[in-house]
Amino acid sequence: MIGVYQFGFAKIMGKTKKIGLICSAGGHYTEMLQLWEAFEAYPKFLLTYREVATMNREGTYYLENIFKSPMAFIKGVVRIFTILMKERPGILFSTGSEIAAPAFYFGKFLFRTRLVYLECSAQVYRPSLTGRFVYPITDLFLVQWRPLLKQYGPKAKYVGGLI
Repeated sequence: MIGVYQFGFAKIMGKTKKIGLICSAGGHYTEMLQLWEAFEAYPKFLLTYREVATMNREGTYYLENIFKSPMAFIKGVVRIFTILMKERPGILFSTGSEIAAPAFYFGKFLFRTRLVYLECSAQVYRPSLTGRFVYPITDLFLVQWRPLLKQYGPKAKYVGGLI
């Protein structure tokens, strides 16, 4: 996690009241768990999908996959909004995927939350759809592969492989 601190992560963290950690299940969840130690000193909550691998973690909110159906999307977006209303995080941090997009946009424009996005380590040459969608509004956008710097632009910071 040293690379992250070089690019102002600690400055963004500041004296935040709470951090919202957001990720989908699978590899994004695995990456979040690898970074979990970096957030130990802060009050936090996790927002993820209800899957066997993600269950039974304290301080976690579970959603059904928001792209399962139009109704699941509507219910998921409303749930994300209510969670953010309740928790009022100072920072949202995400390793992806689509679950991050509505949370980031609500956080940025309704709650003035600081946003940190870490592009998935599987994205070597091409940006993810979620990354492209949230890039313009993030306060800190991190990539794990140098080729992505050209794809994203000047706001992206290379931190190397974190996991």
